[in-house]
Amino acid sequence: MIRKMQADGRHRAGIPYLNQEMTDILSAVEQETGDLALAQSIYFSPTALTHIKRLIDMGGSIITDTTLVANDISVDLLGNKGAKVLCFIDDPQVVMLAEQRRVTRAEVAVDYGLAVPGLKLMVVGSAPAAINRLIQRRMHEPMSDVCVLAAPSGFASAVQLKERLLDSDLASIIARGKKGGIPATVTLVNAILREINGKSIV
Repeated sequence: MIRKMQADGRHRAGIPYLNQEMTDILSAVEQETGDLALAQSIYFSPTALTHIKRLIDMGGSIITDTTLVANDISVDLLGNKGAKVLCFIDDPQVVMLAEQRRVTRAEVAVDYGLAVPGLKLMVVGSAPAAINRLIQRRMHEPMSDVCVLAAPSGFASAVQLKERLLDSDLASIIARGKKGGIPATVTLVNAILREINGKSIV
């Protein structure tokens, strides 16, 4: 069984760093990827899983930063209450606005995603700029209807942005450090959905 450690003890005081649902999810991630270090890197904020359960129960939206993630999320795990997977990265309006504003499409796609009504899980598996935009938006407005799952891999900027997200008050699930990437993100999302499928809040 995985015993996840928060790398520097920065989980919030009084909140168990791991419960049974989280253990099951991390075990599934380890089993499917064969990557124990990835599973051990994953941080859950206290309200993240509750947010996703409510999202599924209330027909909310999972909004991804890339179609590669969106296409591989198992829609069979979304239940029958209208929950859906969306991605705006290739939307013509997003492309046009990104060119006009001279910013990345990922940043504009975040703005489009945040405009979707209802509860949202913003999934970032590829574009650190999307994390930065989410943090910027949170500085200026409440985002109680948003949970962020952030698991881009690689460069120092991605690592730093994931730590900034962890330090924010956004509900979040984060693959800390250099671990992550598109396949890892898909595996994590599907593991979460499998764990909560049939256990949605009434």
